[in-house]
Amino acid sequence: MRGFNRLTRGATQLGFVDILTAAILLGILLYAATLQFSVYNRPPAQPVAVGAATSK
Repeated sequence: MRGFNRLTRGATQLGFVDILTAAILLGILLYAATLQFSVYNRPPAQPVAVGAATSK
């Protein structure tokens, strides 16, 4: 059992893979957020006048 306890980690001990995984996930989330909210970086579209609509 001594060797098994040596391989276990506490909740507060972070390894390199944990930090790398967190950085990759953060990058993916930030990239998705920039795609989702990129509409706010554009100027608003010009509204179409109601009188300009044609009916056939």
